[in-house]
Amino acid sequence: MTGRLEGRTVIVTGSGRNIGRVYAEHLAREGAAVVVADIAGDDAEDVAAGIRAKGGRAVAVHVDVSRRADCDRMAQVAVDEFGAIDALVNNAAIFAGIGMKPMEEITEEEWDRLMAVNVKGVWFATMACLPQMRAQGRGRIVNIASSIARIGPPLLLHYTASKGAVQAMTRAMATELGEDNIRVTGVSPGMTFSGALDSVLPDPIMGDMFLEMQVIKEKVMPGHLAPLVAFLCSEESEMIVGQDYVVDAGFHFS
Repeated sequence: MTGRLEGRTVIVTGSGRNIGRVYAEHLAREGAAVVVADIAGDDAEDVAAGIRAKGGRAVAVHVDVSRRADCDRMAQVAVDEFGAIDALVNNAAIFAGIGMKPMEEITEEEWDRLMAVNVKGVWFATMACLPQMRAQGRGRIVNIASSIARIGPPLLLHYTASKGAVQAMTRAMATELGEDNIRVTGVSPGMTFSGALDSVLPDPIMGDMFLEMQVIKEKVMPGHLAPLVAFLCSEESEMIVGQDYVVDAGFHFS
């Protein structure tokens, strides 16, 4: 590890499990104090406790990012515990269990809940952190989207639309917040093998089919994404703004 985040405080939403957990643990190993924020409070506490057990600094917060008050409380905990908010990783999203289905079978309730968490949650969490970042005169925001928004596959319209919105928000936020010395960037993972993916694919063989379409015939794992997120949270990414990085082993070139 480089220790590139020593002395920094990073909030990671949706970091109680799956890919978000790997982000939080990697950032802690890079020296960051991590706010582990998740709607599953017990999972968040497990992650934070594990980081502390290894000598890192972490605090857990129970957060539903679709609720502005929860996001405001999350930001306040970061400041109260660690004195700053140097970076925010907007990772929280609904994906596990949504299933692949024709657009006419998606219910209005499903659509609204995905948009509330995957899109509005990014907005709420960002707004909650802005006052502190502006007061500090600096900040990093990393929005986790998905390469699915660039491909446009069938049977996942609600998820695809939500992640396309996150990609667009990254560009708009970067433009609006650049003058505040707040760098906004994005990461769009491809098919990443985690527990969440298993609950979406109707047949496990589909994962092998997609794997064969990649340039690099290896599974993309959460650990392949975490170093990029850490880099974008660090001062080493000083001149990078508004970009969305696809990590998919060469499945799709844009």
